[in-house]
Amino acid sequence: MLARGHPSVQHKSLNTSINLLLLRGLYRSLLLSLAFILLITLIMYLSPAPEWIVSYLVMAGMLASIIYGSMYVGRRVDTKGWLRGGYTGLLYIIVVLLLSYILQLQPDLGPSLLSKLFLGFSFGCVGGILGINS
Repeated sequence: MLARGHPSVQHKSLNTSINLLLLRGLYRSLLLSLAFILLITLIMYLSPAPEWIVSYLVMAGMLASIIYGSMYVGRRVDTKGWLRGGYTGLLYIIVVLLLSYILQLQPDLGPSLLSKLFLGFSFGCVGGILGINS
């Protein structure tokens, strides 16, 4: 019998599998975002759409990607799909922020960053809820 207060091997294995699941959901979100960005680029190149619409299309693609990745995570967990989906959304925003910093794309560190973190978590929660209930 294990002593009180010591984590079991099974508990560590569960945390590791959930972490891998979050990374898989993040990976799927980032791939879908890449597809959205390529599609938006193609649309902007081939159509006379105004440039101001790009930021709205990118934001919509980003939120759809977060929901997709969070649904993936939510479908594969037994409990707390909303929370794990929210984590996926937060991870997505942090990775995108880090990528923009690395690529020197002038990351936004002001109040809009807080709103992006909030939206990422919120849409991730929605995706987790939809995933666990599907």
